[in-house]
Amino acid sequence: MSYVSVGLLAVLWWVFAASSWSKARSRTALRAFADSLRPLPLLPARLVDPVAVLVTIAELGLVLGIGWSVLAVATGWPAARPGATLVLVLTLLLLAVLTTGVVLAVRRDTGARCACFGATQQPLGRRHVVRNALLLAVTGAALVTVLVARTHPLAAAGVLVGVATGSVGALILIRLDDLLELFLPTPSTSLAPARRRR
Repeated sequence: MSYVSVGLLAVLWWVFAASSWSKARSRTALRAFADSLRPLPLLPARLVDPVAVLVTIAELGLVLGIGWSVLAVATGWPAARPGATLVLVLTLLLLAVLTTGVVLAVRRDTGARCACFGATQQPLGRRHVVRNALLLAVTGAALVTVLVARTHPLAAAGVLVGVATGSVGALILIRLDDLLELFLPTPSTSLAPARRRR
C-alpha cells in the first residue's frame, strides 16, 4: 500500500507543479489565469484577481506539502501518516472548490476557458469535469492508502517505480486536451466526407 501511496502522490505532485508553474511563472500568465476566471458564476469581479493569487499560492503550497509527503512515506518518518493526511485533506478541499466552479461553468455555458496548465484555447467542458473527478478520485485513494498503510522505510526500487508510474499518469491528465484532440475526430473533419459526397 505504501508504494501505491507514493505513486498516487506523484500524480498529484506533478499535476499541481505544472498547474502552479503555469500561473506563477510570470505576471502575464497570472493575469491570463485571472481572465479565465471572470466568466465563472458566483465570483464577483472584484474578487477575481485575489482569488487567482490565492489559488496559485494554494497550489504552490500543495506542491511543497505533497513533495514532503512523498519523502515522508518513502523514508517511513513517524509523521508521515498525520502529515500526509492533512496535505491530502487540503488537496481534496481545493479540488472540490475548483471542480464545483468547473461544473457550474459547464452547466451554465458561461464560455469560460480552461487555464489550468497555462493554455486558454479550450472552453471548459465535460472533459475538464472528468479530469477533476479523476483527480478527486486519485486524492481520495491516496488518502485511504496513507491511512491504512504501515509506516516503514520503503525500498528505493519500489519508490522509483511508484514515482515513474505516477509521472506517466500525471502526464496523461495534464495533456488530456491534446490527447483527446489527437484521437477524437473534430466536427470539421467528421463533416468533410459528407460535403464531398454531395
